[in-house]
Amino acid sequence: MSTPLNNSILKAVSILDLFDDKRQELTARDVAELGDMNGITAHRLLRTLAEAGLLTSPRKGLYRLGSKLIDYGERAKSFSRLAAQIQPFLNGLAAETKEGAMATTFDGSVITCIAAAHSDQTFSFNARVGTRMEAYATANGKLWLAMSEPTMLKSYLNATDLTPLSADTVSDPDVLSQELETIRRQGFATNYGERETGLSAIAVPVKTAAGHMVAGISIFGPSARLTADRLASLLPLLQSTADKIRQVL
Repeated sequence: MSTPLNNSILKAVSILDLFDDKRQELTARDVAELGDMNGITAHRLLRTLAEAGLLTSPRKGLYRLGSKLIDYGERAKSFSRLAAQIQPFLNGLAAETKEGAMATTFDGSVITCIAAAHSDQTFSFNARVGTRMEAYATANGKLWLAMSEPTMLKSYLNATDLTPLSADTVSDPDVLSQELETIRRQGFATNYGERETGLSAIAVPVKTAAGHMVAGISIFGPSARLTADRLASLLPLLQSTADKIRQVL
């Protein structure tokens, strides 16, 4: 059964879609007429969007697009540039290892695949750009958590239900915290079927010259091929690739 959609969010997005070069300001009445909704709903959604910073109200009852949308747009462009810079390196990893490779970002809740490359060999997980994954049960995700500031990590653990996704998922917060400390020290993370049975991965951070983590990159594939020994043998290649990416950022 598919997860039901949140109609309030869909309606809020439809309001943002009403703005264009010729329609830079809207009232609740405008939204009700153009968006096919009642006035009370239009007014409530406009006020909510303004409170969130997505709209601004220069005077009572009138709304314009807010500056936070510019910030989101800049972030999207930044991620797009980052993905374009990383993609050739992922292609090289996939060609050399005959496995899959991907790059991710982290929003404090889940990781998102921003670039991916696949080998000619068949494997069970087809990573696609835009795929969002649980941080606690993936190599990339655990890497991001390990490299996070203590306050962010604490907030994540307090807000996240570590639901088992497979028989090997680490669902005990204390056990996960210990593993994250090990990852922090060693500088890489592994995953042995924790999100999907039969799928393994190893991930390392991509950092700027100043040491700020901007992406995680990983090699992934069937556990039958990616044994612990093989993952260890792939680590130098992955680290070298991350260093090469850093040099072009």
